[in-house]
Amino acid sequence: MEDNTVPEIQRTNLASVVLGLKSLGIDDLLNFDFMDPPPAEALVKALELLFALGALNKSGELTKVGRKMAEFPLDPMLSKMIVASEKYMCSDEIISIAAMLSVGSSIFYRPKDKQVHADNARMNFHTGNVGDHIALLKVYSSWKETNYST
Repeated sequence: MEDNTVPEIQRTNLASVVLGLKSLGIDDLLNFDFMDPPPAEALVKALELLFALGALNKSGELTKVGRKMAEFPLDPMLSKMIVASEKYMCSDEIISIAAMLSVGSSIFYRPKDKQVHADNARMNFHTGNVGDHIALLKVYSSWKETNYST
């Protein structure tokens, strides 16, 4: 093991941090006085992602969409998905999908003595050649239909 752990800000996706700082009015991120400065490449990647999501304009300033995205304590890709869902009138479904994605794989119970049965049950949510996001929505909807049964 290393003598000192590498600070988290130097080893994670900085898009959420950059969006938060931009929403606070901090524009010069490359010269910002971080306690443990992240690599410049990581900041640039975060800025590029936020630009691609429409959170930043060509000048690197926060857009209206970016300001809405910053209100959510989520990964910027998930917050963009929620903001965009308003236009398509599917916010309930998108919020359910975002919540399921935030939880990770812990929603699937896979006991050692019933792994095959659990895997088959999980595959039932993928019927109809649907993607992972729709499958997660099916899982949530099924859970809701069973009155939130464990």
